[in-house]
Amino acid sequence: MREPVIPQLSEREFVGWEAAQERKFELHRGFVLAFADGTIAHDQIAFNVRSLLAAAYETPCRSFGSDVKVRVAYDTFYYADAGIVRDAVDDEAQFVQTPVVVVEVLSRSTRAFDLVEKRAAYRALPSLRAYAIVHIDMRRIEIDSRSADGGWHTETFDAETAFIDGREVRLDAVYARTSR
Repeated sequence: MREPVIPQLSEREFVGWEAAQERKFELHRGFVLAFADGTIAHDQIAFNVRSLLAAAYETPCRSFGSDVKVRVAYDTFYYADAGIVRDAVDDEAQFVQTPVVVVEVLSRSTRAFDLVEKRAAYRALPSLRAYAIVHIDMRRIEIDSRSADGGWHTETFDAETAFIDGREVRLDAVYARTSR
């Protein structure tokens, strides 16, 4: 479990404070948490997914990665491994608020947090249409998709192809250049 590193901060305090830090941090309900370091496999999978998403969505949609925060509540910011935002975003923005797709590549150290806390927070965003969880210990992608009536359903893909927000994603491409 990640422990808070400093007392509660407001949104403005957090964004200013984090910009002056050498490492990344997330804000969870006002508490600052150190951002977990990744592995080569984690980074490669995140890069692969971001590349696939960027190619699957046309302008004005933009892909983003783990250098951009996602604001999920007034007191909560997370870094996603990949995502798509449809709204126009200023090139100097430090966070997005209306992603349509968010992807998390599971890390051993943050698995429970990503599967429970982040999943619930992302799914509460009105703009979100798909939340994908890419497993790193096995070839498996879980995708939560929002239906037309606003409800959510989850599908698990572990064969050749997954569908994120209706776009086909080949698992060979997701796990390319890794041992998965």
